[in-house]
Amino acid sequence: MSRLLFLLIPQALSLLGSSIAQFGIIWSLTIAYSSGKVLLLSSLAAFLPQIGLMVLSGVLSDRRKRKQMIILSDAVSGIVALVLATFSFSGVLPLIMALLIRSACSGLQTPAVDSAVALLSDDDTRERANALRGLLSSAVMLLSPVLAGILLPIAGIRGLMLLDAATAVLAIMFIAFTSIPESSNESKLSLLSGVRYAFGESQIRKLLLFHFIALFLISPGASLTPLLVQRVHEGGEAYLSLSETAYSFGMVIGGMVLSIGKPVKDRKLSIALSLMIYALMLLLIGFTPFFLLYLLMNAAIGFVSPRYTALMNSEVQEECSDDMMGRVMSFLSIISSTAIPLGLLIAAPLSDVVDIRIVFICFGIAAMLHSLLFMRRGR
Repeated sequence: MSRLLFLLIPQALSLLGSSIAQFGIIWSLTIAYSSGKVLLLSSLAAFLPQIGLMVLSGVLSDRRKRKQMIILSDAVSGIVALVLATFSFSGVLPLIMALLIRSACSGLQTPAVDSAVALLSDDDTRERANALRGLLSSAVMLLSPVLAGILLPIAGIRGLMLLDAATAVLAIMFIAFTSIPESSNESKLSLLSGVRYAFGESQIRKLLLFHFIALFLISPGASLTPLLVQRVHEGGEAYLSLSETAYSFGMVIGGMVLSIGKPVKDRKLSIALSLMIYALMLLLIGFTPFFLLYLLMNAAIGFVSPRYTALMNSEVQEECSDDMMGRVMSFLSIISSTAIPLGLLIAAPLSDVVDIRIVFICFGIAAMLHSLLFMRRGR
């Protein structure tokens, strides 16, 4: 467990520095240009490259390069931050390029870290390991916008870049002295063999398909709550802030409970129940007229989210062989990154045509049925 902490805690600090810097870049562009097109470009730049490079990272991770991939991504991200801080670049193009490079680094790093977590833990500790990773990520999500809001007016974008570079150096120093298990397979590994394995193995294929549909159906709860708060509860900035805080607080508590608890006996049942609770909260959010009740339900969604994610990661890792771990985890990461945006392609336009509460109710019911079907087939 000590090796796992030496990996995860410095990576969480590096992620915190990167998240603060990313908020700083996006907010600076928003304030300077007040343009929807610029905000769209920055969002795409922060999102798309990581999806394309996750598969490459999975292949390279299975070629005995997990540690190198983690160090390389931290190093490149740190260098980009240092260049921005040193030369005080501004304007749309340099900052968008910085977001593109940082997103690519994240795509290279995430599957490598996920597969390293799986190999640094055994069946008895895997759930706690994934829960700890989720807990640290939740803490970063909670702290990074707050710290960015405090530091940006004081230190400016240059100060945030220097902080990002410093946390990247710290993460590299720790990972350099951490031993990470590597694949025993020395042969050249292809992406196609990973696809055949992931979607040919019955259990892994079923888990990936279930995960994609589940995230697709919970997309309103993941991204449309600010719109619901504004339209239904007529809330301004204070209400929106309380909504995000309730969700993040629930995630932190949920991750803490799972990381110190006992291993789950029936993991598939727990995955289905976690989705069921999430879906039930979506359904109830569509009915409640009281903002305080909405906050409690949003906190409950936050509470079950890390549980679902940690158990799903653990179940996929247990079904996967070590030599395929990098590629399978990259497929899982791609699903996690794309399913919710694809769900929003339906949910978001629909919310402009009908009452947004109906969208939450319909997607909640569909997610409940999906959970029940998985529970029935699993048994």
